[in-house]
Amino acid sequence: MSEILTVENLHTQFDTADGTVRAVDGASFSVERGEVVGIVGESGSGKSVTARSIVGLHDPGEIVAGSIVVDGVDVTDATDAQLRRLRGNTVSMAFQDPTETLNPVFDVGEQIAEAIRVHCDTNSQALLDYLHVPLFSRRSAWRDAREQAIDLMKRVGIASPEDRVDAYPHELSGGMRQRAMLAIALASQPDLLLADEPTTALDATTQAQLLELLRELTDERDLATVLITHDLGVVADVCDRVVVMYAGEVLETGPTDRILEDPRHPYTRALLACLTQRADPKSRVPAIEGRPPELHAKPDGCPFAPRCSHATDRCRTGDVPTVDLESGTVTCGEPIALESADAPPHSRVADGSRTATSGTGSTPSETTAPGSPLVDLSGVTKRYTLDDGLLDGIFGERRELPAVVDVDLTVHEGETVGLVGESGSGKSTVADLVTGLEAPTDGEVRFDGTPVGTARDRSADQLADVGVVFQNPRSSFNPRRTVERAIAEPLRQQGWSRERRRERVADLLDRVGLSETHASRYPHELSGGQIQRAAIARAIAPNPRLLVLDEPVSALDASVTARILNLLLDLQADLELTYLLISHDLDVVAHVADRIAVMYLGTVMEVGPADRVLDDPTHPYTQALLEAIPSVDPDDDPAVPLEGDLPQSVEPPAGCPFHTRCPIAEPRCRTETPTFTSIDATRSRCHFADEFSRDSGNEHEERGTDRQNEHEDRRTDRRTDEAVRPDRSRSS
Repeated sequence: MSEILTVENLHTQFDTADGTVRAVDGASFSVERGEVVGIVGESGSGKSVTARSIVGLHDPGEIVAGSIVVDGVDVTDATDAQLRRLRGNTVSMAFQDPTETLNPVFDVGEQIAEAIRVHCDTNSQALLDYLHVPLFSRRSAWRDAREQAIDLMKRVGIASPEDRVDAYPHELSGGMRQRAMLAIALASQPDLLLADEPTTALDATTQAQLLELLRELTDERDLATVLITHDLGVVADVCDRVVVMYAGEVLETGPTDRILEDPRHPYTRALLACLTQRADPKSRVPAIEGRPPELHAKPDGCPFAPRCSHATDRCRTGDVPTVDLESGTVTCGEPIALESADAPPHSRVADGSRTATSGTGSTPSETTAPGSPLVDLSGVTKRYTLDDGLLDGIFGERRELPAVVDVDLTVHEGETVGLVGESGSGKSTVADLVTGLEAPTDGEVRFDGTPVGTARDRSADQLADVGVVFQNPRSSFNPRRTVERAIAEPLRQQGWSRERRRERVADLLDRVGLSETHASRYPHELSGGQIQRAAIARAIAPNPRLLVLDEPVSALDASVTARILNLLLDLQADLELTYLLISHDLDVVAHVADRIAVMYLGTVMEVGPADRVLDDPTHPYTQALLEAIPSVDPDDDPAVPLEGDLPQSVEPPAGCPFHTRCPIAEPRCRTETPTFTSIDATRSRCHFADEFSRDSGNEHEERGTDRQNEHEDRRTDRRTDEAVRPDRSRSS
């Protein structure tokens, strides 16, 4: 292998009213062909600016020192023509926020086809080979770049691409937009892919599918990938090496196995300690105390020293040395003296003395009886009409999308119910029905025993009883209003006086861990964790009884996620709140939920106590979701993608909706719709729920063993590569 990317002592700065922001402050690392390098760190650590600098998209920032060599071309000295050739033929980037990247006035198929037409050779055979497009589809793809776009959309996991190719970005879910963005990046057959949080908005099965795609392209096409992510499970699954960044600096590098099993820098250990995978359910997750430094006023010495209990005077003043390890590097005063990786992290963590429960790690469902039903959905169905216009309804067949089908779900007072499933499974529609943003087509929604309709039909008290934290909190805030006005808005609508509103906002800010100075700031002036806290403060302002949380931590790094989860547990204990939690992250759901409902194609497939559903699932779909979760534990099985495409919701399959992808499906599954089967405290919509629960362990163990063997082969290759290329660790 040969190096395709070398970053040496990179300094990228931004001039602001507060001073010069040193976004990247001396970063150095390298990437070789055929490997995946992960860049991890908290928000604001300089990961995205580093990636943008590599492709020359750092404006309005300025590269003031260092070099970036991509395939022999120094980006810092390259002409515009050289940069265009690099971006077109050598390097592509999948950006973090596809909503801001995709053109809203062109459908996604046209945007992917444009990338193919602009960047690919006239002979498209190379692209078809690159994407493993089957022979029978090559003729049409050869003639039409739009057909090639459809094949590429399918490759990145977009279900029914023929129907989605004409969709505009706003008509796609967040996960589909993310996949479309990745399709555009891959359309130019790059040698180097920069992927900035490519799986943030994806469910576990789609994430596993994309990680499998990255593995295949890396191994078979010698693709080099720089993967920026806050998900350390993703890093463990696909990355060969890891670069840990903090405050614009690289603090540690090394092979993935060594970083995860034996981290040498206190900051790396602190990040690993923040993972919910390593905490007991309902317990407080260790969170790194303090905040990263302001990049326009960084302290002397190690930037992590103010948050590190291991820091000495040497760390706080002067230059901190970068030490070459046997595998990788670490920038720390005494890295060799650190204890083994199984010891507690050296960084100070937030006080864990206060717990939302008894602190034993048991869930309330094990110790206390559930309260009375607060929310009750009975036979709820929601259909959307897909007619394009009046004539379609008169002369054509009326088409309907069954977003939610015959859902029975109860949420008791004081409990947390987690709603999980793939994108398009109906989770957000259930939330809309509960909050009154939508009205059911059939069935009934009851709140505290009283039937309720849409928000327009509900009384002021009923509206105040339900708070909502939306999936993208920043877009749910008015950018022209300060945080104080945004939080006070629901109180103003309920007739609270100005003085009373001001006092309530001050109390809420303190409760969610924001200072008074944040009250006068605008949404764009807050970090991801701060805007999420402000969203929670606004949701609980009118003292609701129920809080609907739609992906509350999906875009947050491990440390901020830990703080938000601790906050939610504290608020639930203090205010006796009830939560309906929607999340793609099953680790988050496992940590906070008392019960879990699993949805697929608008149908609840399984519902039961969280520990039972996660430890002994009774439905094959639940098992598939669990197998798709990446783990940071090297002894765990790697993520396994769920085979097959999600069927079209417009034409769901007969019988069990999951039978087209189910590994144990039998003929009756194709014709008979299963009813709920009760197994202990779990209800499962599967014909063979009892047999699956008892007998599936050996089958899943065999599948996991096969997958583990593949993973071990790859891990062995990593170690072999490191042994024969010792100089690479030092250069990174």
